[in-house]
Amino acid sequence: MTVLSARPLDPDQADFLDLLADDGSMLAMVHANDFRDACRTVADRDDGWVHPSKVSAVLHERFGEINPQSFSARWAPACGPNGFLDKTDVRAPIDGTHSRGNSNKDVVLRRWRDWSP
Repeated sequence: MTVLSARPLDPDQADFLDLLADDGSMLAMVHANDFRDACRTVADRDDGWVHPSKVSAVLHERFGEINPQSFSARWAPACGPNGFLDKTDVRAPIDGTHSRGNSNKDVVLRRWRDWSP
């Protein structure tokens, strides 16, 4: 007999569960703190501006291949009311190094909220 139980998730276990659910590799999922750190690294280099291709490059440099759906899913919360980025109307070309099939398109830049170096 199999018995299932449910209990509230301990917040400290969220990243661990992401790793268990990741079918690519142990580092394929882009975790929220890693994403925020990569955005801050890019903002520090570019006077508060955050280019998604540069964030992707930082994450690839740190972790190797990353899950593109996981990476894409981090942008909306980061730009939300409790986030740390503001979406802008400024557009820039996508660097195709880490973006398959999108190198001929533009992307909207983000700005670190309340930027100060």
